[in-house]
Amino acid sequence: MKKILFLLLFLAPFAISTTLHAVAYPFPENGQVYQNDEAVMKVGTKLYLFHSGTEDVKNGIHVNDSLTVYRVHPADLSVETREVGKVRVLTPLGDYYFDGEVIGGEVKAGDLAKKGTVAFYIISFRNNGHQL
Repeated sequence: MKKILFLLLFLAPFAISTTLHAVAYPFPENGQVYQNDEAVMKVGTKLYLFHSGTEDVKNGIHVNDSLTVYRVHPADLSVETREVGKVRVLTPLGDYYFDGEVIGGEVKAGDLAKKGTVAFYIISFRNNGHQL
């Protein structure tokens, strides 16, 4: 009993101080700040597409398929998407990645590429010396 009482008295200041110092930050008014400074991938840029590796992806996506790219904007706490470009699938890279190329619009890392019920996460552009 003494050990439990000692632990409660010892840990109480830590529990109280962590809740008192919590800080809430407001959402940015004009979209997400990190999206403004990111590199934009234009037509002809090679990129990497990440996927779940499920059977839907393996059976539904093939080389030269065209995917529509969407950007998500949760600035007002309501998820809103808009079409921003198109990507073509070039080659599979292992179990969870595809190599792709921008064929229309302007794409950023973090955008979603979609065809039917299958979605890909665009993770980065590919430079000539970089391999996954």
